[in-house]
Amino acid sequence: MARRSNHYEAAFEAFVRSLRVPCVAIDEAKRALSGEDGLKSPDFLLYPRFATNLVVEVKGKRAKNKRGRRDWENWVTTDDLDGLVRWQTMFGSAFRSVLSFAYVEPIQPFPLPRDNGAFEFRGLDYRFWAVELDEYIAHLRSRGPAWKAVAMARRAFRRRVRPLVEWLPMHTDSARRPVAVKERER
Repeated sequence: MARRSNHYEAAFEAFVRSLRVPCVAIDEAKRALSGEDGLKSPDFLLYPRFATNLVVEVKGKRAKNKRGRRDWENWVTTDDLDGLVRWQTMFGSAFRSVLSFAYVEPIQPFPLPRDNGAFEFRGLDYRFWAVELDEYIAHLRSRGPAWKAVAMARRAFRRRVRPLVEWLPMHTDSARRPVAVKERER
């Protein structure tokens, strides 16, 4: 596993590896050259056995707001979208671009049953969801041109987002449940 300073991406990689999905972590420090300008690299390339390969941009968000409600925050930058669109075009039909949202919260003092959809990593619970790039773009709205940020309306997002594990079938029968990874502190 690559050393990642972004804890959302490190948790994402550990989760994907726990499912035994082949993946390539991309070095984001280097931008690919495409034409005259640089191209934002995706975070991961995933190769699930029984589904289309994925170009993935991981976006980390807090799971709950100050009132303890799930906001389904899903904003991204226009640079994120532009990069994914261009990578999708370059890779063609063998790949599908998705935005994966990693929602994090502290582990509860009285934890829910193990099958609660959370992935424990470095003392936090993560839940991974994904939405297809085309679906996301079709339902965008601006968060302000100065920020160069966009988001999907929460209602539209809730209807279209799916747990990441559904995008990663590695068996023909049913999706295998992830196993929590306890990583040593470095």
